[in-house]
Amino acid sequence: MRTRAQQVLVIGPTYADLVLGGLERLPAWGEEVFARSFRVAAGGSAITAIALARLGHRVALVADLGDDALGAAVRRLLDEEGIDGTFAGGRTGAATPVTAVLSGAHDRAFATYLGGGGAASDLAAALDATGAEHVHVAGFPAVFADPDLVATTREAGASISFDPGWDERALADPRVRAMVRDVDVLLPNRMEAARLVAGPGDPAEDEALAETLLDRLAAERPTRVTVVKDGAAGAWGRGPDGAPHHVASPEVAAVDPTGAGDVFDAGFLDAWWAGLPLDACLARGAWCGARATTAYGGATAAPRRADLEERA
Repeated sequence: MRTRAQQVLVIGPTYADLVLGGLERLPAWGEEVFARSFRVAAGGSAITAIALARLGHRVALVADLGDDALGAAVRRLLDEEGIDGTFAGGRTGAATPVTAVLSGAHDRAFATYLGGGGAASDLAAALDATGAEHVHVAGFPAVFADPDLVATTREAGASISFDPGWDERALADPRVRAMVRDVDVLLPNRMEAARLVAGPGDPAEDEALAETLLDRLAAERPTRVTVVKDGAAGAWGRGPDGAPHHVASPEVAAVDPTGAGDVFDAGFLDAWWAGLPLDACLARGAWCGARATTAYGGATAAPRRADLEERA
C-alpha cells in the first residue's frame, strides 16, 4: 500500500554533526585516536526530516539554527533535500548546535553543544502556515522549549509522535513524562524506555528486556501506539488492540549506527500513515533504520521511496 504524502512538521534541535567515522575505539582522556573518515551532516531532528522527505513527504523543520558558518552548511543540506526551512530560525549572533560524533561499526559516542536548544519558532504559526497533518517531536529539548506541544498540535487537528532522545534527568522530568503519556506514537529506544518506566529517583532498569519495558510503557497509554527500539535486536510494539509485536533488525554491513533510530521513526510513520498493521510498521522502520547504518552520517543512507518500492 502506497502512503499518501503527508505534510509534516518535525520539531526539535538540529545539529551540525561532525562525524568522525571508522574509529577502532574511543580515546581515553589525554589520548588521540584517528578516524578513517570525516563528514559534516545535518543531525538531530534533521535526520528524521530528511528521511521523511526522501520517502516522499512534504516536510518543514521547526528548529533553532544560528547564523554562523555551521548553520549555513546545515541549511544548504536541508535545501538539497527539499525541506522547508522557513521555521528553522537563524538567531543573529547565535551559534548553531553542534555534535561531535565518534563512530565505530557497532556503537558511537557524542559530545554536544546545544546552543540555544529547543525550537525557536512558534508551533501554532508553523501549523497554520503549513497545514501540517502530523507533528514529530524529535528530542526532549523541544518539550522544555514548549510544554504545550501536544495541546497546540491537537487544536490544529494533527497527530503527534515523540522520540525523546537520551538524557537521564530530562527523561525523569514531569514535562517529558506528560508528553510520553499523551502522544499518539511513542518511539524511545530501550535505554530511554528503561529511564521512562523508572520511578522518580529510582535507577533506570538498564538490563530490562525491551519487551518488558514495552509492556510497562504501553500500560500507561493503552489507547495509543508504543514502540521500543533495541538496535540489532529489532523493535517491539504494542497498539490499541493490546497485542505485542516484534520484528528483527535486517542484517546489513553497518559502518555507523548514528541516526538509525531517527530513520526508523520515519519508516515507521510512513507505514503507520498508510494504515498498515503494526508488525508491518515495525518492519518498515527496522528496514529503514538498518539501511541508515551503511554510511557515515545519520541520514546519508536513509532510503528513498523508490528503494522501498523496489524492496516490495
